[in-house]
Parts: sequence; C-alpha cells; structure tokens
Amino acid sequence: LNYLSLTGCLKNLKVLNVSFNNLKSVPPELGDCENLEKLDLSGNMEITELPFELSNLKQVTVVDVSANKFHSIPICVLRMSNLQWLDISSNNLKDLPEDIDRLDQLQTLLLQKNKLTYLPRALVNMPKLSLLVVSGDDLVEIPTAVCESTTGLKFISLKDSPVETIVCEDTEAIIESEREREQFEKQFMKAYIEDLKERDSTPSYTTKVLLSLQL
Repeated sequence: LNYLSLTGCLKNLKVLNVSFNNLKSVPPELGDCENLEKLDLSGNMEITELPFELSNLKQVTVVDVSANKFHSIPICVLRMSNLQWLDISSNNLKDLPEDIDRLDQLQTLLLQKNKLTYLPRALVNMPKLSLLVVSGDDLVEIPTAVCESTTGLKFISLKDSPVETIVCEDTEAIIESEREREQFEKQFMKAYIEDLKERDSTPSYTTKVLLSLQL
C-alpha cells in the first residue's frame, strides 16, 4: 500500500492499522474520523509528518508511529488531549518539544532508537506518565527532577545510551550491580508487556471497527 485513501463516512471508525506498508504521507481527511481511538502507522519507514487536521482526533488514546522518519513529535499529536500511549521510537528525533506536558493524560512514552541528547524538564509536569523508554538514544544527561519519585515515573531505561544507568521510582539513581541490573530489566519488561496487553484489550461492550489496509 503506497497511498491511503479515505472515502465515505468513517465517523464510527475506532481503529486504523496501516502498519508496515509503504506509506509516505497521511491524508488530512483522517482528521474527520472523530471517534478514532487507535492509530497505527508504524513500520512505514518514510512518513515524516502528520497533517495538522489530525488535531481533531480528541478520542485517540493510542498512537504508534514507530519506524518512520519523524524529526519531531507532530503538532497534531500534541493536541490529542486524550492520548495515553505514544510510540515514536526508531525515528530521527533530536529533541522533544518543551510543551510536551500538554499531553497530561499520557501514561506511556516510547522514544528508544532516536537521536535524543537530553530530556526536557517538562516531563516532570506530566502527572500520569509512568513508563518512559529512551534506550538506544544519545542521551548524555537527564534532569535530576525526572528521577524524583514525585514525578510518578515507574521506569526509565537508559541502557545502550551514553548515560548507562537505569532509574526507577524508589530505587537509587544508578544500579551498579550487574545482578541488580538484570533483575531490574526483567521487572521493566514485565511492566512493559503488561502495559501492551492493557492497550490491546477492548471491553466487550465497546463497538470496535477495525480498518486494516495492510497488503
């Protein structure tokens, strides 16, 4: 699939999965799908931006744009007021917007495999953020406040980055013992998998419309 065409009335569309195709852009008409809850554009490799019209998607809770060519978090994503899960890993991010705390409902932020060198202090103003993954980035430092338990963060994984530490709520900032590190990574992966399962679960009373255009 090289081109996504949305025609007809899609007001009841809940889930759009066009992952692992050959899309290079997303039509602005997608912004008319006002009941959309989950958007998966991962693995298309060539998408660099999203149309501003997607700012209208106020019901979206999950956005996956991993494995593309984004240089920044799209403005429209920052306006998705109900967003809880954002995966923008494996892109070309060099920094995060200073107003990322506009996403005050965000719980999971996956940033691994980018080109980030620092994390903005605004992350501490996101009361519901509980899972942050930045492994494989170029981080050289993180704000001390991000490591404080009052931020609500449960896990921060910085393995494979210049800052080779793993930080979590109620633990020391640096885990020196390899045994402790391995144990912590197991806990991290367990929490990550549980979070994934929770995102994929849909209540039986919810009407779910799945539009999959993968070839």
